[in-house]
Amino acid sequence: MARGATFDFNLIRALEVFAAVVETRQVTRAASMLGITQSAASQHLKNLERALGAPLLDRGSRPIEPTRAGVVLYRRATRVLNEVDDLRLEIQRLGSAPLPLLRVGMLASIATTLTPPLVTLARDQFDIPEVSVFAGLANEHPSLLRSKRADVVVTSDPLFELDGLVRQPLLWERFLLVLPKGYDGPTNDLAKLAQALPLIRFSTETPVGRRIEQHLRRVRLELPRVVEADRTSMVIATVAMGRGFAIASPTLLIDGIAEGMEFEIQRLPVAGFHREITLVARERELGELPTLLAEAFAQVLYDSIHSQMPSLPDDSVRLIRQGDD
Repeated sequence: MARGATFDFNLIRALEVFAAVVETRQVTRAASMLGITQSAASQHLKNLERALGAPLLDRGSRPIEPTRAGVVLYRRATRVLNEVDDLRLEIQRLGSAPLPLLRVGMLASIATTLTPPLVTLARDQFDIPEVSVFAGLANEHPSLLRSKRADVVVTSDPLFELDGLVRQPLLWERFLLVLPKGYDGPTNDLAKLAQALPLIRFSTETPVGRRIEQHLRRVRLELPRVVEADRTSMVIATVAMGRGFAIASPTLLIDGIAEGMEFEIQRLPVAGFHREITLVARERELGELPTLLAEAFAQVLYDSIHSQMPSLPDDSVRLIRQGDD
């Protein structure tokens, strides 16, 4: 830090803006997540760089990257912001202040299923008067937590790269083969299947799309690129129309079935392909609420999957209990 620097501005807000920009790699997106204008976010960044006497962001790169000084500041800033949160929560507890608002980020494919039990638990057991739910992709969840737009996220990424979080595993699920209703062609060889029907891909801009592409590369499968989409509903609707097949996990299929889409599910002829759904929250903020939410969400998802997909292949999904390997 430059000797003699003064912080005649909102330092905490400036650190929040800086951390959000580092995590989203965009000033515009960071500003939107924090509920401020882009010009206000830019001013916070300029104030911070002026006070510290060093450039913190390489604005010439796309996406934006932190400089060496920025990397150091980001590590310190996350610790400072966590301490500020801890202080705020400790003061609230001393004043016996109830949580006025619970903000939850969820994977879009399960948000419709989980929102009703979330509202019930928050209001009936914890007397939380307001609940706000954000439905989106797993790659949005780190920024939701870091920018304080969410207290809890239900995600397919346990966010091990972030400190100061508690993680509650919910479900383990296999990826499955999703086929048009009545399809009677080959299914035991994906390369042969792709000759009869194209793979309807999840976009590689999405975490599930990247995961599927990585697994196909691991098993040395190069399938033709024909159609891809960044929303589960678009992928599954295309399969239901008979235009191709997809690779998806049970939680990705719940909404499609609820909307009346018809398709068939079979075991994927590729071994070892699965994922976990995890509830992640910031440490020491919500007491036993994350644990109770995790237990409720896990059971609701498990029951919904089995009630809506009675022909699900054996061992396609299972609850993860605390302490399971």
